[in-house]
Amino acid sequence: MSKCTALLFISVVSGFGHNCIQYGTPTRLAGRLFVRDQSGYNQFIALQLQQPICTSRDRRKGLEWERGETGVREIQAGVYGSDEASDALRDRLERLVGYQVKVKGILFPAQSGYHRTNVQLGVESVDAIDPAGQQALHAPAAKFQPKEVAAYDVTINAARRLMIEAQDAAFKAPLIPADQYAPHWMTGGEVVYVNCLDGYERRLISTTEENRGICFDGDLCGFSAFPQKPIIIKFRCIKKP
Repeated sequence: MSKCTALLFISVVSGFGHNCIQYGTPTRLAGRLFVRDQSGYNQFIALQLQQPICTSRDRRKGLEWERGETGVREIQAGVYGSDEASDALRDRLERLVGYQVKVKGILFPAQSGYHRTNVQLGVESVDAIDPAGQQALHAPAAKFQPKEVAAYDVTINAARRLMIEAQDAAFKAPLIPADQYAPHWMTGGEVVYVNCLDGYERRLISTTEENRGICFDGDLCGFSAFPQKPIIIKFRCIKKP
């Protein structure tokens, strides 16, 4: 074995050695939380690590498809659960976006299209490292207060980037931020669904998709994310009686 080959072998072994974090094992990580924006179609919270890590498969499960990763610098972070404690932890995580944090949780490999990084982090606790982050935890939560209008129009322009516009149907005044007036979410299969605010009923005005696509009055309104051909959808949101 040549010297170069031996060094390469040692490097590969150490990359997946005993110092790597095993999937399914509680661990602590440090870094900065931020929102990763995917051209307006999807956003998720991620942890930018202070130091790159490597992971190894959970040998207790014996899943052959699991593969370790090396040089991991960014991890999608989420809270899994629908109880009050999970909701409180989710709010805490969101408040600390933009700040340096210490996170306790469990790493696992991406398993679906909803997982946007190869390594995922199920958050069990998160704490601010510096005073700025601690202040953010105690600051009053900024809540979106929509303008009361009888009806408003929404234009969806889906191309390389998703652009949304909203305006008062009567006075044509812009409603900002538009994406709050037209909440949207992307599925694991990269289909985007869009709707009106609660308390409003949607009426389709026009769409450039053939056969109206999958956008209907008062029902689902969806389209493919990152389309090869731009899609323009217009609809009106009418306040329910």
